[in-house]
Order: sequence, then C-alpha cells, then structure tokens
Amino acid sequence: MMTGSNNTNSIPNNSLIGQCCAITFKGNASNNLQQDAFFLLDNWYQENLGITEVIDIKDYFCLAVSDGVASSSYSQHCSKAIVKAIDRLRSDSQQVTANAIQKQLDKGNYSIKRQGAAATLACLEGEVCVNDKKSIKATITHVGDSRIYRLSIDKPHWQCLTRDHNLLNEMLEEKAKKERLDIEEVEYNLEGMASSLYAITEFFVLTPDKTNPQSVTPNSTTTTVNIDSGDVFVICTDGIHDLVPSQYWPSVDQSTNLQQWLIQLKSQVYKSEGRAYDNGTAIIVRFD
Repeated sequence: MMTGSNNTNSIPNNSLIGQCCAITFKGNASNNLQQDAFFLLDNWYQENLGITEVIDIKDYFCLAVSDGVASSSYSQHCSKAIVKAIDRLRSDSQQVTANAIQKQLDKGNYSIKRQGAAATLACLEGEVCVNDKKSIKATITHVGDSRIYRLSIDKPHWQCLTRDHNLLNEMLEEKAKKERLDIEEVEYNLEGMASSLYAITEFFVLTPDKTNPQSVTPNSTTTTVNIDSGDVFVICTDGIHDLVPSQYWPSVDQSTNLQQWLIQLKSQVYKSEGRAYDNGTAIIVRFD
C-alpha cells in the first residue's frame, strides 16, 4: 500500500458522500521511468507500483492525475511538481486552476537539465453545496490527454468528459470551422494505441528561473458538472485509456469492490495489444 505526503489542510469532514481508490504502475515503459503522478484527497504520490486503500470522501474532494510527456527523460519532475502544486493550493484553501498551478511552478528553481520537462493534468475537484446538502458540484480542469470518464446510473456506457488537447482534435475543429460543419462528439478522443496524430498540443512545462521565470500557462479546459447519486468517475492517464478503451472497462455499481476493479483494469492493460508500454494511473470514485 502507498503512503503519501502530509497535509494539514483542515477542510470540514462531516458527511460521507462517496469512496475512492487509486492504482499506479510503471508498466513496460521504454525509458524505464515512472512519469505519472497523482493527487488523492489530501496527499500526492509518485510510485512505481501501488494501490491505495478505499478511502471515504466527506464533503470536499480533489482527485488528479498528471502524466509526464515522455519526450523528456525528466518529465517525471514536471508531473510531480504539478501534484505538489495542487497540494500547496489545497493547503492554502485555493481553487485548483491551470493558472494557479502555473504560478506555483514558476516559483520553483529547476535545474537547467530539466528545461522542457512537460506534463498533463486531469483534475476533479468538488464539494457538497452549502445550501443543499444533497447536491454535489464539481469542476474539471484539464490539460493534455489525461482523461476523466463518468458512468451514470441511468447510462449503459462510460462517457468521456474531457476532450484531448491533441493534433487530431485540433484538425477536426479546423476542418469543421472551414466547412461549417458540426462535429459529432464521438469523432473526438478516438481511443486506441497512440499515433503521431495523438501528439498533445497543450501541457505544463518546467522552465529554469534563470532562463524564463514566467512560463506561459497552457490553454486548459474547465467544466462544471453536477454529480448524482450512484455516479462513478475514473480519472486516468493515457497509459490506461489508450491501451484499454472505456468500452472494455467493467461496469461499477454500489457493490463493486473498487480495489478489485482497479486491479482488473491493470490486468487488462498488461494483456492488451500494447502490453502496458506506458505508465498507467487511474483513480476511481463512486458517489453514494
């Protein structure tokens, strides 16, 4: 089992609203590095292999994954810097936004060899509404190709709530604009093993202070969602969804063992055509 960093942030924990669990593995990455990192409620992690306990969620939650872009052999430092930035923002009771994360990254004093280290982000942050204890609202903050999926109690399939910032989606949008056509949602986020068209176009980057102390905040997508009883979310890196598309994920209900579900998903990744050629990290959260 994994242990995380200490965080003294005191957000009220009064009512149980759900449970979550996370798994991460280095896989058979060609660079033999673990470049994924994640944030789970009040701790950040960067591990080669591990699964957390199933953890109760009370009132407030922040769940995020960050995937280092493998073009740099130092991108694990960027993904770790992102989840540590989230940790600091939560300790100061600040909302997690791309701009706030970038400001935290800009405070770092990075070695010149880490210049260009880059990483993605998919974050689900929310809480019970003050005026309606039965209502839960969440904000999705997304940069790159890590994704957030939702399985609603009244829907038979997983729905992807994020749209990858990649070359393929950008080409689709430019073509639609030029031809004045509407794009069907299913045309975005094609699943399967990555190709050059999957190259991401937005990501966080580490920049040594002595070169350029103020980096440019990547374009991010922010979405607000209402969470209903029975909803299940998966926040994951591309080492999961590229190798095992969501149509092959097992279903989840109130009796599902969340740890066993993640272990089964990991097994599918290793048995896939890609044979876990990338790091994989997934967080599953089920709301009561």
